[in-house]
Amino acid sequence: MKGSTEATQELEEIRKEVFDFVMKEEPIRATSMGIHEYDGELPEGSREAQERKIAKFEDWLSELSEVETGDLAGEEKDSLKTGKHILELRLFELKELRKWESNPNHPQAIGASLLPLLKRNFAPLEERLKSAGSRINQIPDFLANAREVITDPIELWIKISLESLERLPGLLGVVESTAEGSELSQTEIRELKSAGQNARKAFEKYKVWLEKKIDGAKEEFAIGPEKFEVLLEKQKLGYESDEITELGKKYLAESRKSMENYARMINEDHSVRDAIAEVEKNTPEDFSKALSWYKKSISESREFVKKKNLATIPENEDITVMETPAYLRNLIPFAAYISPAKYDETREGVYLVTPPGDQEDLSRFAFWSIRNTTVHEGYPGHHLQMSASVESDDLFALLSHATETIEGWAHYCEEMMKNYGFDDTPEARLIQMKDRRWRAARIIADVKLSTGKFSYREGVEYMADTVGMDEQSAEAEVKRYTQNPSYQLSYLLGKHKIDLLKEHVNQKMGGNYNDKFFHDGLIYGGSIPIKFHRDRFNRKLNCRD
Repeated sequence: MKGSTEATQELEEIRKEVFDFVMKEEPIRATSMGIHEYDGELPEGSREAQERKIAKFEDWLSELSEVETGDLAGEEKDSLKTGKHILELRLFELKELRKWESNPNHPQAIGASLLPLLKRNFAPLEERLKSAGSRINQIPDFLANAREVITDPIELWIKISLESLERLPGLLGVVESTAEGSELSQTEIRELKSAGQNARKAFEKYKVWLEKKIDGAKEEFAIGPEKFEVLLEKQKLGYESDEITELGKKYLAESRKSMENYARMINEDHSVRDAIAEVEKNTPEDFSKALSWYKKSISESREFVKKKNLATIPENEDITVMETPAYLRNLIPFAAYISPAKYDETREGVYLVTPPGDQEDLSRFAFWSIRNTTVHEGYPGHHLQMSASVESDDLFALLSHATETIEGWAHYCEEMMKNYGFDDTPEARLIQMKDRRWRAARIIADVKLSTGKFSYREGVEYMADTVGMDEQSAEAEVKRYTQNPSYQLSYLLGKHKIDLLKEHVNQKMGGNYNDKFFHDGLIYGGSIPIKFHRDRFNRKLNCRD
């Protein structure tokens, strides 16, 4: 059934206005989306820019509320619902959480603005270097605006920003050395280096300003129980914090029990600790070998997905494995994935792998750990899901970034692949359960840190004690938790909700159910809340009845 032309047109106009506005106001996001009109821009970062966003989002939310829902077809209703959700969540973040006033994460933003220009081959190198030079040239103004908006800083976040700031001169050096090996003219290279020198001076000024801010900065980073509950509701998670905590405790106990069972399968005389130590002896001789293991595992998991017909792999997708840049290592202790760009000719994802601080300690790169991680980050995890989700032409769906769906899917894939026979060994299952124990502990730590029941130090000690992390890794983990309330709990909660949705779809379809239908519906439906995916499945299946 087609919707009313008038209502559809109204929705389309608002949707395009919102999307175009976000791309212009957030040029780093535009670059990641494959919209290169703003590749030479940094965000304005001023108070006026934040207030402009608030005003525009409020206007659009009001306009969407007036669209006649009854006149829209099913997919248009989905889009309208997603648009309202996005704007409501962003307004809550901007008006209530107000991290833009307390988190001086501008050095991280600078790094994020330059990385895709260096690592994605969407245009000739020289063109990308010119865009990088333009962004570097704007760094002094960007950091000046940062000093204006950071009026309520948090001590821990200042320290995190200072750590990132220390690494930025090295990143500028990479840009400059890359330019020297390019076909840029000598004049263009000199201009880029001059911009780099001005940026380095701005870094020093910003560093002095940040260090002075530490004395009067707040120690408390938690958003508190009331705002946390509202955040969970705005994200459409469908659970309150107490329920989420109980799920975390349940999965923590189950994971420990499963680890004991797999440890006995490996060696009936082994404790869990001994079994893990035995499995993790199989490590590469150096970090270069570790990277080759990652690449091989990604290739094999991709072929397995195709062979078992688990999901439809989009055309023109690719994934690049690379070492995590130094400026990001304090926030990415292990590995991370950068998704492909919707509007680039090639859908290339980037898989970042962080080397250990001590190059001799390669224990984290144990063979079975790498195999489990690549399923999560590559196929059929993040890379496949993000490559599929950008196939959508719904601009609201493209703007949505529901963590429970993104991280929940990747976590779901770890178990699903083994259930199909990929790396279905006691060793692989033990490592998978070890990682699930980690995600269960994250649920508890996330809730307690976000609501103020854990201090930073208590969070670090909890993760170290519960998961067996070393102090440095636990600190890197918890730093990230404090800046992104509800993000970390979304891994296992998202998997839990996907399992429930899969059971629901299976029951509705009866004997006609197959995993490929479910998987494709989920990953091609976009990074929208799982609640919205449930609604979409119900609508589709009801139409089939």
